[in-house]
Amino acid sequence: MILAAWDVKEWAAVLAPGVALLLGVITLFINGERNERQRRRELHARALAATIAYAEMPFAIRRRQHEPDRRSAERVRLTTVFSQVQAEITVCQTLIDAEGDQRISAAYRELVRATRNVAGAAARDAWNDEPITRDPDVNMPAVAQQLQPLAEHREKFANAIRYASRSAWRKLDDGEQP
Repeated sequence: MILAAWDVKEWAAVLAPGVALLLGVITLFINGERNERQRRRELHARALAATIAYAEMPFAIRRRQHEPDRRSAERVRLTTVFSQVQAEITVCQTLIDAEGDQRISAAYRELVRATRNVAGAAARDAWNDEPITRDPDVNMPAVAQQLQPLAEHREKFANAIRYASRSAWRKLDDGEQP
């Protein structure tokens, strides 16, 4: 047989490019999976940040400038920020829905719903209240207490994304179910 007559150098010359190609494909696959996981993490962090920004609006509204000549400009500024935050939430929801993971999408939708209900009510209250005028009033523990129910929804979203952002290999090793 001709194959039996090949020496080690000839086999190496044939196998080396194949092994190099295989290692290159494996490297591309691993790097692609890492990049995809990082992209998802950044999207999820962006989405969470948007809901947190929404929940911060009652504080910002109460801390608005209170001088009579500044009130109109403050209303415009704060409502513009609020509109931008709501747009960011909508963009993030659309991107998360496009990912196709129903568990994450449902958890984010629930977080957004709760944020709009709880923080939206707190923002309405803030607009009806006079702005704060003293430094000791900056902390606003009553507003923080009003927003406390959102912590549970944030945790549910965090739990949903925790599994999704893990390596496929780690999911298989742990035997964990989403």
